[in-house]
Amino acid sequence: MTVVGDVNPKDVFALAEKHFGAIPPRELPLRKSQEEPAQRGMRQVTVKAPAEMPYLLMTFRVPALIEPEKDWEPYALEMLSAVLDGNEAARLRRTLVQEERLANSANASYDAVSRGPNFFFLHATPAPGKTIAELEQGLRREMAKIIDQGVTQEELDRAKAQAIAAQVYERDSMFFQARQIGALEITGLPHRTMDISLAKLRQVTPEQVREVARKYFRDDALTIAYLDPQPMDGRRPAAPPAGLRHAQ
Repeated sequence: MTVVGDVNPKDVFALAEKHFGAIPPRELPLRKSQEEPAQRGMRQVTVKAPAEMPYLLMTFRVPALIEPEKDWEPYALEMLSAVLDGNEAARLRRTLVQEERLANSANASYDAVSRGPNFFFLHATPAPGKTIAELEQGLRREMAKIIDQGVTQEELDRAKAQAIAAQVYERDSMFFQARQIGALEITGLPHRTMDISLAKLRQVTPEQVREVARKYFRDDALTIAYLDPQPMDGRRPAAPPAGLRHAQ
């Protein structure tokens, strides 16, 4: 539980004691390792499900943030995600959606804070008349461009400005601050990581962005999932599992 805002600490402790004080302490079970076995080749899976459009997800194994003041790869991966999908003029949207009209949507995402294995995601839906195979090749071309040519300082500066501004503006929300502090603490990172990250993101160089792309955008670290859409006519929506809070 995380509490933020203009509160009296004594009131918070009193409420905690009232609602949780009667729960007896106990030893926590030994936490199992969250690490998966090393991936030794590309994995592929095709899922058939009722849907209107096919969907492509490309997932790369990458590191999470462990030592905020010493690590640099997680910050470079955040900037790589921003270069690919951080604004309306980012590479994936500009090239695959607007110029080539290969995709209806094309996105990249990465979160440096993770308790277990961490991943960099590329996901997209093809435009009408385009195939999943063509879309995959388009994503691979954009990856190869960064590996071969890198990114420009101007492009990186624009991505930095967008990414850092988004994080700063989010701090206007007490809810976001609580969520972010809680996410950091449960992964073993101090809440000061929020400020350290902003400083580290500003220090990322184009060479570092290219280096993480070269290191992690490879088939041996790749898992690809394809959604093969099936007819939806006559199918009822699946019932939610029992026990969900908002199940009707």
